Amino acid sequence: MGPVLHPLPAHLENWRTLSFRIRCALEPDEPRLIDHYLAEGLYLARFTATPQRMIAETSFRLLMNTARDTLLPWHRRSLCVDQAWRPLRDLQALINSPADHQRWQACTWQLATCLLQPSISLTELVQGNSDE
Repeated sequence: MGPVLHPLPAHLENWRTLSFRIRCALEPDEPRLIDHYLAEGLYLARFTATPQRMIAETSFRLLMNTARDTLLPWHRRSLCVDQAWRPLRDLQALINSPADHQRWQACTWQLATCLLQPSISLTELVQGNSDE
């Protein structure tokens, strides 16, 4: 591995922008967006001083939070839960202590027990509550 550099603002900003686009489903029909996001995270973890654990944990949380958001399209949410194993694999490689192993196990349990609720339809969003 080469020398560790400080995070380049362009790469860090690109990683954050990609996370925003995923979390808000700004491009729900672009499945490669998650691949780009995870690849950018791997670049940051490998070639900059950005901690690998932080990249992997943040990526896992982003994918799981997006998967659980019923306001987003179902296909985006299911793709996120399908790809959440990738940052978990990275976290597993970083286990150095019993506490690390416990955190990793908690994440694997979270993924294994994730049940996706149906997405809210556009008509339900427009109609609102019947109390209004």
